[in-house]
Amino acid sequence: MKRKVIQIAGSTQLVSLPRQWAKAHNIQRGAEIDVKEDGDTIIVSANGQPQMEFAELDISSLDGMVGRVIHALYKRGVDELKITFNNPELASTVQQAISKETVGFEILEQSANSCTIRYVSGGLEEFDSVLRRIFLLLLTMSEQTYEALKTSNYQQLKNVAILEEANNRFTTVCRRHLNKYGGGTTYKHIGPLYYIIEELEKLADQYKYICQHFSNIKDKKTKLDDDVLKAFSRANKMLRVFYEAFYKFDVEKIVYLKKEKNEMIDEAHRLYQKKLTFADYWMLHHALGISDMIFYLVGPYIVLATNTGLSKSASKGEEGKA
Repeated sequence: MKRKVIQIAGSTQLVSLPRQWAKAHNIQRGAEIDVKEDGDTIIVSANGQPQMEFAELDISSLDGMVGRVIHALYKRGVDELKITFNNPELASTVQQAISKETVGFEILEQSANSCTIRYVSGGLEEFDSVLRRIFLLLLTMSEQTYEALKTSNYQQLKNVAILEEANNRFTTVCRRHLNKYGGGTTYKHIGPLYYIIEELEKLADQYKYICQHFSNIKDKKTKLDDDVLKAFSRANKMLRVFYEAFYKFDVEKIVYLKKEKNEMIDEAHRLYQKKLTFADYWMLHHALGISDMIFYLVGPYIVLATNTGLSKSASKGEEGKA
């Protein structure tokens, strides 16, 4: 987008704001905005709040998709949602849908065939700290899952699986924040970051599935093959390496993730030729899935990193920040 500079009163120069952006951020005449200099770049940030977004939804025929649709509207940034239904029992389905993940959504009005939900909490002020918490929570899940499997302490996995619910809350509120307020001055490309956060939620699902499989295993004496456990450990290490690279770019870490992913596939093909138990096949399947998902985060991350030092790092061997 290009804008012409308007010269006023000798030394004063003006550039008009895009109308769509100003409207989205409720910029009115006389409003104050933040202007930050960054080399040859000027960053303009809105102090005003985005406009309230309203939506209506008929859930009568949504069946098992009620929760997913409500969660999607929450992540989109809807502030007030009127829901209608032809069966009064669906009111409890709505309550369940907003009870765990949609932080700030509350039912304000309810009748026999409708209810109104409103976002009553303020915006997410510490986006960066919540994003880091998502990573740390995943690392905790990976480490505790590995230790429980290594020692065949399958009952402990029930407690690890519960952490996935916290991951859902954090990733959901972060995606709402991105859609509603953008990435601020830290993240210029919302799309890649949104994708990364979405995949971090799915990674937590992978660990939850492992925990559910093994916590419900009937033969408590089942022990995983040592090589299969090593494959799972390698997948967990890839998660930590990506986390470290996300916050401090390192070309060697990115190259490592590609190499490790390829070696994981070769190792899995070798292991599949062994005589494995059904538990080993479960574990190997999830280990491969986790390694693939982590590697596919690298592309979107590089899009983010190109704005904050990647091109310089790649050419001069320096490190930048994501």
